[in-house]
Amino acid sequence: MESNGFSLDPDVKDAWGLPALRMTFRDHPNDLKMTEWMKDRAMELLDAAGAKTKWHAPIQEQQFAVHLLGTCRMGNDPKSSVINPDHRAHGVPNLFLCDGSSLVTSGRGQPTMTIQALAFRAADRITALAKRGEILS
Repeated sequence: MESNGFSLDPDVKDAWGLPALRMTFRDHPNDLKMTEWMKDRAMELLDAAGAKTKWHAPIQEQQFAVHLLGTCRMGNDPKSSVINPDHRAHGVPNLFLCDGSSLVTSGRGQPTMTIQALAFRAADRITALAKRGEILS
């Protein structure tokens, strides 16, 4: 959603007196519809399996930290992606992104282990680039 993003807080300061980072996030209405649809399918599966007890949390806008993914697509073409397969930003040579932003979609479950694996891979790539003198100083 265009309204989601990060900005500098006009009032809150960090320990050095600099503006603190502020995250603004709101679920898209279609996210809530898809979650409701998935919940209904899960309840149908439980019924088909003969579950004796079943429950679900209410489907509502999230009020907690989420795994935001997909804002910096990985690819070879700078026109359609933000970082290359080495996790290096196309437009900023010494910027490497090692987070969930390169994941254009979420698979099953939490993305933490995939993000950790990407970070380890990026560290290996950064080390190799540094040894070849391809990291700017």
